[in-house]
Amino acid sequence: MNRVSLERGEAHQRVALENLVQLYIHDFNDFLAPDRKLGVGEDGRFADVLKLDRYWDDAERAVWFIRVGGALAGFALLDRASHCRRSVDYNMGEYFIVRTFRRDGIGARAAIDLINRHAGQWEIAVGPRNLPAQNFWPRVVAAVHASGVETLQGDGEVWSGPITRFVVR
Repeated sequence: MNRVSLERGEAHQRVALENLVQLYIHDFNDFLAPDRKLGVGEDGRFADVLKLDRYWDDAERAVWFIRVGGALAGFALLDRASHCRRSVDYNMGEYFIVRTFRRDGIGARAAIDLINRHAGQWEIAVGPRNLPAQNFWPRVVAAVHASGVETLQGDGEVWSGPITRFVVR
């Protein structure tokens, strides 16, 4: 089994994150409504819809890279945004595993490790059309050292899909 590791992103890795986000947006288009699909610009790239500079410049946001056997395999973007207007210490803003490393439990192992490293109130919101994530995150949350797990439905204004909240000690 390949060794999964997490690495806190540093400013010199901006281009790596930007490139991985291109793959992420490409894949994420599968979960958007037909009238919300994202296209590429004249440069052949998706726009910076995630506003990545915020993750490098804001102390309340963090970039984490996921590696498998030393190879770059994905990323996690943490922030403090609540999708239900309640206080939160950590929100899984975005999470991505490159297709090469999917279906081997790598994504779950990395997510569990990342969440367990951060004690506090967590929130994970999933898009209403993202069925793979709706299956993935409850399994991850069940495996972390969590208490007070609750699943809410978004109000349709701030968020439309399911929101899972829990505390890690």
